[in-house]
Amino acid sequence: MQNTPHPDRPGYQPGWINDFLVATVFLTRLPIRLRFHFSMPALMTACRAFPLVGVIVGGLSGGVFWLATLIGLPALPAAFLALAAQALVTGALHEDAIGDVADGFGGGGTRDKKMEIMRDSRVGTYAVVTLILLIGLKAAAISSLGDPLQVLVILMIAAAVSRGMIVWALRFLPAARTDGLGASAGKPSLVTCLWSLGLCVLLTLLCVGVVQGAVLLLAGTLGAALMAEIARRQIGGQTGDVLGSIQQISETVILLAALSLISA
Repeated sequence: MQNTPHPDRPGYQPGWINDFLVATVFLTRLPIRLRFHFSMPALMTACRAFPLVGVIVGGLSGGVFWLATLIGLPALPAAFLALAAQALVTGALHEDAIGDVADGFGGGGTRDKKMEIMRDSRVGTYAVVTLILLIGLKAAAISSLGDPLQVLVILMIAAAVSRGMIVWALRFLPAARTDGLGASAGKPSLVTCLWSLGLCVLLTLLCVGVVQGAVLLLAGTLGAALMAEIARRQIGGQTGDVLGSIQQISETVILLAALSLISA
């Protein structure tokens, strides 16, 4: 993430193009070179574009699934390849986050111990088991969705809505650390949150219609709210790892809800 001032580059100016670029640099490892510098507070405006970044991540992942099935791979291996592509695009940012949270919440007896474990870069048993179950659950759901085009659409919705949930968590969950993401960046405005929500709603309803769209949006919201409440009880609020965990749980619940709709 480029956030260091440079004399040859102007500062960040709010606007949808700049916001999208900042959000993409923050959430992915795509090779984007910014022509301006930005500081962390800029993210609290730019985060309204998080769902748009999700569309790209989900679209690339869904594209990999489609290509894999096109060359004759069964649905399950194709699903794992789609998830691998997603992790490659994001640098496994959110997977790393939920692994840290699993280790901290599972292995720490006190709030301070949980926070200490979450800062530790070593991977523990809770993280390994959580990631195996989570990735396996996602792959199983994706492989059971059926048509590759349907998979592409659902992956785009899941990736977009789950990243939109991060914006609301930043606003309503207090920062658990004085030096964490929420503390250094501040809180997004209600207008920013509503922009993010509007993008999620518009994308979902356009792609799958009102009834199915409402179910998927509700599922993503409930998944995010559950993870947020667990974090509030465990450590009193959000950190960068908690925000990544909210994205992962929300995305997984959306995929399972989509599978339930198809199976019904």
